[in-house]
Amino acid sequence: MEEHMPLQRHVQKQDNHRESFHLPAIVTESNPHREPFIQISPMPDNTVLAVGQDGVVSVWTPNLKLKKSRCILEEQKQPNRKVKWISDSTLMPQYNKLIVGTCDREIRLYELSNFEPYCQIVGLETMPLHLGYSLRDADECIIYFGDEQGCINIIIVTYVAETLRNWTKCEIVDEIPSIAIEHITEFKHVKYIRWKVHNDWVTQIRYFQSIESIISSSNDDYSALIIGCIEGTKDLQKQLKDLMESGSMKSKRSVLSGNVPPKRSMSDESLFRVKRGVKTFDFSKEANILVTGGLDRVVRVWNPYVPSWPTGLLRGHSSPITYLRIGDENTKIYSVSTNCSVMVWDIENHTCLIHVISKASQIRGDIAACYFSHHLRALYIATDYLSVLQLQEAGILHGPPSVSHSEPVTSCLYNQLSQKIISCSEGSELRTWDLMTGQLLGEVQAAHGHSAITCIALDAVGNRLASGGKDGSLKLWDYTSNSVTPIRTLMQGSAADLREGLTDVTYAEYNTDQYIVSVSYSGQIRIFPDTVISEHALPQVTWSNNMINEHKKNRLCLTSASNMVALSSCNGDVFVWSLEAGEPLCHLNPSNGEVDTEIGNLAINKAVFICSRIDRKKDSAVLITSGPKGYITFWNIVGGGKVFARFEGSQYKCMVNAMAVSEDDSLLCAADQLFYIYIWNISQYALGTSEEQPPVLLHCWRAHMSDITRVIPVEKHKVIVTSSQDCTVKLWTIQGELIGTFGQNKPWDLSRSESKKEESRITKQPSQDVCGCSRAAEEEKKDEDKVPEEEVYSIPIYDTDIADEIKERISMNSKNSIKMVNPKHMEIQQATGRLNAYKSLQICDLMSVSANIQKPNPAAELNDPYDLAF
Repeated sequence: MEEHMPLQRHVQKQDNHRESFHLPAIVTESNPHREPFIQISPMPDNTVLAVGQDGVVSVWTPNLKLKKSRCILEEQKQPNRKVKWISDSTLMPQYNKLIVGTCDREIRLYELSNFEPYCQIVGLETMPLHLGYSLRDADECIIYFGDEQGCINIIIVTYVAETLRNWTKCEIVDEIPSIAIEHITEFKHVKYIRWKVHNDWVTQIRYFQSIESIISSSNDDYSALIIGCIEGTKDLQKQLKDLMESGSMKSKRSVLSGNVPPKRSMSDESLFRVKRGVKTFDFSKEANILVTGGLDRVVRVWNPYVPSWPTGLLRGHSSPITYLRIGDENTKIYSVSTNCSVMVWDIENHTCLIHVISKASQIRGDIAACYFSHHLRALYIATDYLSVLQLQEAGILHGPPSVSHSEPVTSCLYNQLSQKIISCSEGSELRTWDLMTGQLLGEVQAAHGHSAITCIALDAVGNRLASGGKDGSLKLWDYTSNSVTPIRTLMQGSAADLREGLTDVTYAEYNTDQYIVSVSYSGQIRIFPDTVISEHALPQVTWSNNMINEHKKNRLCLTSASNMVALSSCNGDVFVWSLEAGEPLCHLNPSNGEVDTEIGNLAINKAVFICSRIDRKKDSAVLITSGPKGYITFWNIVGGGKVFARFEGSQYKCMVNAMAVSEDDSLLCAADQLFYIYIWNISQYALGTSEEQPPVLLHCWRAHMSDITRVIPVEKHKVIVTSSQDCTVKLWTIQGELIGTFGQNKPWDLSRSESKKEESRITKQPSQDVCGCSRAAEEEKKDEDKVPEEEVYSIPIYDTDIADEIKERISMNSKNSIKMVNPKHMEIQQATGRLNAYKSLQICDLMSVSANIQKPNPAAELNDPYDLAF
């Protein structure tokens, strides 16, 4: 018992780092917003507040049920008024206020209870792109924002309640009490500070009270991220030192013409340089880490006191990163990219714990805003609709570790007849599990004595089980009941010679009889009858001497279909035999004679037949192999063999350890060396013709913390079974949601969950539109209005008609282009468009444009925004 304690502690440590989302995500059915979302914020009552660009605010329950919505911009409701856009928002929860920034260079405060306007700060020098609010003391707060000139603006307010009341007594503009920014410091409890910090727009800004500093970022390489104080140093010696250094060294920061705000002293800030800048960041004082992400798709982990070089680079996103958050007591990093891909990283090991792609989460569209709730353990993502990815319950993730075996699991199988799972381990255990509940039904201790069980195989019916040991022993078991009972030993083992250990075993059919085929580390291939028959009734197979010599001391794997057997090896060879003919059908080698320069580089770890295509083996791929070099290859085995398709089996270009096809041969499941599961749709792939593109990837997720030894798709229940050397056998939905671990304390009910899904599918009614007509009725009406193809008459079209129409369109376009010059028409177009840099420009006559025009830099335009260079 004591020897298992280190393993249990290791498994418990791995279990504490597990992470899993409920998939697919919850997506709102309706949306009151007609323009993109700007911000998602948590409300004091655990609801979620969403703010849109057009001024529409909506309040949602944690599971995204709409409670109320309202447009807070009264200008949008009045005709012939200039359209106002919101640039960002933040909450002032201690004083029940909502703060928004507008494109008219205003900061507005609203009552959070009824969204009525409270007051506004007008006359800002620039547009507030990103807003923030934080308490500094019991009765002191700061309101800060970053602008398009790379400046950070800070309003420090003391005696907050009294100051806010005084603001409401100011002059009323547009029916709202207004304070001009140039007069705001006339209030004795208000201080306004503006620093020139970045050379580009501010992409994010946050104040961290733990270090009493503001962190801001931009897309500029030199000033990508800066940590700086609020008010600047008051030490005269430091100021003098900075003046001397700035005089002797030319600053690389650009200087704007006109009224340039001051820069902070170099001793008051830390500068982090990142290629292509920083789009998003997060900071933790307790963990002493800073994480950044941006256009180069790399999550960087920094020591905030060492800005010269990051301590870690987390690669895995395939598009720019838009959101980062440190969570779960500073143990994990949550990152979201523009393609709606979500990744969870372990801070300590710098490894990816889970990767949720858009197809798995069903979140689609352009990401506008994100918010991670530590309290609700949920990630909210706003695209065209609001979505939430809910983390699994903390009790499941951080409770006592659940293991299926006390030793690493070497393999597992699914019995379709009895709906049971059987698994084996290095501790020489055979265990039978109920697929529907995950509970243990029976076990056999010391099945192969003290030797590990390396492989198992079931017959076609599911009544017989063959198991192979590391000592070379091969045993046959009766599997007609919950308990596995021995029938006979087919081959005795020898612990002295490990070369005779079995690497794989499979069942094959010959003359309607079942046979067991095994292969050892030394390359010895043996055939045993499933029942006692005479020796001359065995299939007479001529094994190739060259194959035997080449495969010695190599790990081999077997697979079978009908009367064919395929054998693969570590040097890239695949041999296919016909038991009926007794001779090899083909010799496949996808490596094309390449020399194996790396261990396992050319290995064929797994081979699988597509049984439903055996009748079409002349024109279709019927064999799939995982390898070499991490590729998955589809083979046609007629005429010496031909590659019908080849694609990378791992997004991280590593080897594929396990592979299987579903019962109906429509899905291909694979597991790579980084413990990721991949599911492809191969129902029509390489069927009748060769393929150049990979099949459609349906789902991908990280399943285990150690090597995956087996993956089994169960088509009937739409689930995936996986086994791993982390001592677990797990059950997943086909979308990658963890159902549970076989052997856990709390059983699951797979039949109940399936009945609920079926009931919800049947009882689901078609959605109603505004007029009360269902979509089904509309579609039926459209079908009735359709004209049959035979009743459609063709109308002759002549070249002269086409020429006349082109001339007419050209003349109309020329008239429209003249009308576009009218500024009033521009304002009408702006009212229906979306916020961008062009719409924020002031319209002026051509003659009044300043002649002070900077020469463009062509080299800067040639830079690739997705360059991965650090």
